[in-house]
Amino acid sequence: MDLLYQFFFSDRMYFDAFDKLKEAVYVCDTEGSLVYFNKVAEDLDGYLLKDVKGKSTTELYGLDETSSPMLKALYTERPIYNQKFTYYVNDREIVQICNAAPFYYEGELVGAYTIQRDETPMKEIIEKNISLQWEVARHRGKNAGNGVSLHHIIGQSEVFLKCKDRVKQAAAGDSSVMLVGDTGSGKELFARAIHDHSQRAKYPFLALNCAAIPESLIEGILFGTAKGVYTGAVEREGLLSQADGGTIFLDEINSMPLSSQAKLLRVLEERTVQKLGSAKEKNINVRIISSCNEWLQTAVDRGALRADLFYRLSVVHIVIPPLKDREGDIPLLIDYFLHRYNQRFGKAVSGVSGDVMDFFCSYRWPGNVRQLKNSIESAVNFTEDGEKIEFAALPQYFFDTNDTPKSRYKQNRVSEPENDPNEVAPEKPEEKQRILDKIRDQEKQEIIEALQQTKGNLTKAAELLGMSRQSLSYRLRKYDL
Repeated sequence: MDLLYQFFFSDRMYFDAFDKLKEAVYVCDTEGSLVYFNKVAEDLDGYLLKDVKGKSTTELYGLDETSSPMLKALYTERPIYNQKFTYYVNDREIVQICNAAPFYYEGELVGAYTIQRDETPMKEIIEKNISLQWEVARHRGKNAGNGVSLHHIIGQSEVFLKCKDRVKQAAAGDSSVMLVGDTGSGKELFARAIHDHSQRAKYPFLALNCAAIPESLIEGILFGTAKGVYTGAVEREGLLSQADGGTIFLDEINSMPLSSQAKLLRVLEERTVQKLGSAKEKNINVRIISSCNEWLQTAVDRGALRADLFYRLSVVHIVIPPLKDREGDIPLLIDYFLHRYNQRFGKAVSGVSGDVMDFFCSYRWPGNVRQLKNSIESAVNFTEDGEKIEFAALPQYFFDTNDTPKSRYKQNRVSEPENDPNEVAPEKPEEKQRILDKIRDQEKQEIIEALQQTKGNLTKAAELLGMSRQSLSYRLRKYDL
């Protein structure tokens, strides 16, 4: 203790610094007795340092070297980083993230310390958010019949029509379905369509984004909670129970913790669910549709998805094509979103310009249909009634990525002038228009020659030109051929 005081208590600067921290700081001697904690710790635990100084950690908190990171660091003489642990003070549960370490004076062990961040308020906030989520889930369940029809999912490209056919076939059965597709490709839309075309359509459809829920709470949401299983927990049915008779959609299943995946596998095998903190089991009848935003074997290989769960969830396996493979659907989607946002904003934007349409049809759309939808919504805000959407109305990020043909559309970019002496002077507007006209004339002539060579066969002409049949059809209308 004498060495500890020489090291730690000889300078008041330590106390002033620790009291200014937002984290709780605790210090113990080699016997595990508390010799100091800061004001944050006093407020957190409800103890005053003068009343408990010299008492053991075990006496105050019921912790020992196996449950207290500080004592573990003391007795093993090893630091501990970012460990989550829970303790109780006056019947209150406190959840902490802590770093602990022993410390020495002149080579001799004199004690240990821990710096802890309280996670309890965040957990309580999340619990309130979960309550709101349950209310939304109930509302969706009551309106389960007013859902999504396959006829309302826009797309006529060959690859997309094949996908819709598989979805229709999947809806007729009752097997688990795995939807694989990039972010923004419409996985939840297809999941809803499967449910609403199935025999379960009159029962709830509930969705859970596995990537959006903290690991510590996802099981409570799925399986339900018994009252008092943790601070703030109430008696509540999980989504699996609430969806009984219907469908639950687990979006981005590859983001679910592996421990939770193991419990989900048990639910699939036994068709029963058990609340956290309860010994009772409940039989459920629910269809699971899940999604993954990467190739399934990749998710399994990197340890994000259990192989046994993968086989159970992907009885029916459907790949949703990205928008870059559906070029012919882009004009249809643009018309749909333009009509929607004209109505929503009370506007009368007449369409998109030919140059913007060409750009959209050649862009790779990393955000897929969701990105296109958001782009049209943004552009409608900056386009006057009766006018067409031009480049100046598009989101700026289009012109800040390598995926954009800058050289072709640089004249439309809104940016600050650059003072680069080596930069070639910009072309005059009439010169740029002449170049664009030349590009169109060249493309038009190539299409005519391809049609002549294939005797008007659109499929063969498209193959010859290296584009989809839908893209060729769009250009035929565009050039009035």
